[in-house]
Amino acid sequence: MRKGIIMGLLVAICLLGAQDDFLEKVLANEKVQHVVEWVNTLGRQPEDPAYLTLNYRMRRMYFSLTAGSTKNPVVFFGDSITFGADWERLFPESPVVNRGISGDTTSGLLNRQNEIIALRPKQIFLMIGTNDLCFGRPVDQVVENYSKILARFQAELPGTPVYVQSILPFNDQMFPSNGLRKNQNIRALNKAIKPLAQKFGYEYLDLSGAFTGKDGRLLQQYTYDGLHLNDDAYQVWRRLIDSYVVKDVVRK
Repeated sequence: MRKGIIMGLLVAICLLGAQDDFLEKVLANEKVQHVVEWVNTLGRQPEDPAYLTLNYRMRRMYFSLTAGSTKNPVVFFGDSITFGADWERLFPESPVVNRGISGDTTSGLLNRQNEIIALRPKQIFLMIGTNDLCFGRPVDQVVENYSKILARFQAELPGTPVYVQSILPFNDQMFPSNGLRKNQNIRALNKAIKPLAQKFGYEYLDLSGAFTGKDGRLLQQYTYDGLHLNDDAYQVWRRLIDSYVVKDVVRK
């Protein structure tokens, strides 16, 4: 009952608009994220596309309401790991936009890739794949979708650098190992997407080492639930990519 009320309020907020980034702040609330993820995974099957989830539709509505607010942005494109960061605070000198959606997959990114292309971004930082594994998509199929994503960026944004970031491990002692989401599969996926990025002329950024313990798991100090990152982790992420993020773009 309480979850239904919260979700109803979120839908109402979406319909009212996103004045002063209020919607973004509401959706970033940790308790709201947990409710949204509960709704997203309810009855979810591996073949179900991300765009069927409520959170996906809500986020896309927010994106449409704020499209064009930042000229030639630096785009962070991905799932909840990307969504959880306050990129504007982390990179105050850059015109960044957060295009992460909790629960998203490579198929979801393919479905909304045209929205990213329409932004005419200065740079794109891509991280996706952990949920593909969670929902049962094999590594080779995830790589196939990655190839489609990168091929379209290359064709339609030929002058835009795309940084393919490694998928981070998770801590299966804190967060359940669902579907094919196991750290060995994450490592296999990273091993496959590195040469793929290079094939398309994009840089592969290996972030995993800074977050991984000797046991191959996500370090406890960087997570609040075993999968999602805390602020300390985002500070590490910022330091790892700081030299790549453009700082000299003037905000609109």
